[in-house]
This record gives sequence, structure tokens and C-alpha cells, in this order.
Amino acid sequence: MKKLTQTKQVLTYSARSIQTITRSLSIAFVALTLLIESTHGRAQIPQGVFSIANLGLAPQDEVLTDPNVDGVTVRLNWSTLEPTEGQYDFSYIDTTLASVGAAGKKVLLRIMTQGGKPAWVTTAVKNAGGLFFTFNSNGKKTSIPVFWDPTFLAKKTAMIQALGAHVTNNPALSIVVASFANATSEDWNVPHSNTDITQWQRLGYTSDLLIGAGHTIIDATMAAFPNQFVTLAVAANGTKLDQPNPDPADYVARTVKDDERALWPGRLIIQKNDLSTFIPLFPGTGTIYDIITESAPDIAGQMLFQCVGDSSYKVNKGVPIDPALALTISVNNGVGYGEKYIEIYQVDVVNLPDVIAYAHGALTAP
Repeated sequence: MKKLTQTKQVLTYSARSIQTITRSLSIAFVALTLLIESTHGRAQIPQGVFSIANLGLAPQDEVLTDPNVDGVTVRLNWSTLEPTEGQYDFSYIDTTLASVGAAGKKVLLRIMTQGGKPAWVTTAVKNAGGLFFTFNSNGKKTSIPVFWDPTFLAKKTAMIQALGAHVTNNPALSIVVASFANATSEDWNVPHSNTDITQWQRLGYTSDLLIGAGHTIIDATMAAFPNQFVTLAVAANGTKLDQPNPDPADYVARTVKDDERALWPGRLIIQKNDLSTFIPLFPGTGTIYDIITESAPDIAGQMLFQCVGDSSYKVNKGVPIDPALALTISVNNGVGYGEKYIEIYQVDVVNLPDVIAYAHGALTAP
């Protein structure tokens, strides 16, 4: 029995050594490739205003003709892209990339892989005996596969590979979104109330499992889209979920960011999707914005919500404010961190052209 135990330990250590060596060789290969490419010059992260098109719809003409709009964020549900496993409908993406490219603007592509995932993915996870996390999302009981579920990761990776094979050579496509800790949208969201933490622990949650999911998805995205930048929205998991790590609030996000930037230097953008009038001012010491400050210059932002037509004034913490002023203050906050681009909702881009012109100037200034 003792000899058997020792044999298992040796096998475990060998597996870990192989993983370490494999990742080290990958880093060395990528670094050499980038060194060779650098002699020919590398693309720069796009700067300026990115207009967020409505989900699955073409951007408005006013966006495409506005010289102060530098790019368009294109969003599509995974269920629309791949309604049946292995059967893809690229028509919306192809048409939109063509129109945005013809307008001389860049595309940021965001596939909605959680709230917009196909029903067949959930069925596949269930059939494989996968685990589900249940939480309250805006008053609605919601269940999702645990982030590290192997079936879910395999289906998502296959979609990423197919999408990359189809569009990576399109010159209009500049940035692709990666997500792995996203309970609802593509933004970082790991529910972490006391009740949530108890459930996560019952489901076997560990920081390393979530970090591993991050490696899987980001590596797959980097490999599938060699001609694009990859952007990851980050946030904190609270102060309890990832204890006893030394920096529990943002331990997972920081670890994944450091690991992936080492493996794919110069290609990972870190962004926050809560730009508003009340985010911590630069440098955000002692807040989640520490990670944005330390990740510069390859950083970006997205508006928390639209400013025009929002009677709840989310961007100003519920306090009534002129939409143009709210957007201007928010843009200034992002510029203060040195963000390369800011994603702004289309309704604001169309209705607040003067602020968009100001934002474009501020974000593209030398």
C-alpha cells in the first residue's frame, strides 16, 4: 500500500512538472514569435470611442458616418451564432463587419456566452452530470453551469475556434472579448454574498479552478484570433470567497491577468465595465481600480449604462444629472486612468455628438 501511495505521488508530481514545462515552452515560443514580429512592427491597440451597437442589430447610420466614432462594439448571442451544435450562422457578423469596415472603423466583437448561450449547451452539461450554481439575477432565479465545468468549457472553446477560423483574417476586426467569470453578461460577475459563498464551497469552488477556467478560455481565444487583441473585463470576488489568499478581493483576476500577459505579451487588454461619474479617481488605491492602474497602458473602459433616457440615473448613482454632463464626467474619469478606448452606448453616441467629439479628442490625443 505504501509503495502504491508513493507511486501515485510520483505520478502527480510528474503531471505537474509536465504542465509547468509545457506552459514554459509555450511562453518561450510566443516570446520568440513576438520578437520576430516586432522587427516588422506590431499593431497598436485602437484608441477612441467605440459605439455599442444594440444586440444582434446593425449599427445606426449616424454612428457609421460620425468621424468621431472610432469603432463599433458588435454583440451577438451565442444561441444565434450556433443555434444547433456545430451549425453556425455567421451572416450577421459578416454583414456587420463589412459595413463597419467600409466606414473605416474598427470592430470589437462580444459574443454573449452566458445569458445568450444555447439551450443545447445547458442540456449537454446536465447530461454529463455537471454541477450548476443557482442565484438571484434581478429578481429572477437563475442557474448556470459552474465556471470550471469541463463540458461547458469544451463547448465554448469549440465555438471560439470556429468563430476565429471564420473571421480572424477580417481587417475590420480588431478586438475580441474573452470571459470566464461571468454569471450573467460578459462582464466579470461572481456572486459572493454569504449564501453564495456557502453554495460555491458546496460545489467545490477553489480559486485555482476559476483561474484554470480563465487560462482555458483566454488561451483558446488568443490562439483562435492571432490577428486581434483580446480584452478581459475584471472585477473582484469580494473579501471572503478567495481567502486565505494574500489579496482575496481581486486575487483571481490579478493572477489570470499576470499569467496570460506572460504567455501572450502585448495582446491582453484589461478593462472595467463600470465607467461612471463615481468610480474611484486615479490611481484608485485600495480599490479594484488598482488592477487597472497597474495594467496600464493596455487598458480600456465601458460605460456602466446609457446616460440618455435613463430615468434611474445609474451612471450618477441615482442622482438626477444632465446626460451630457454625466457622460463627460465619466469620460474624464476613464481618461484619467489613461484608458485607450471607451465603449459608449449607441443611444448616447447618436444623441450627444458634442460629447462624443470631446471624448474622441481626449482619447486619441498624443
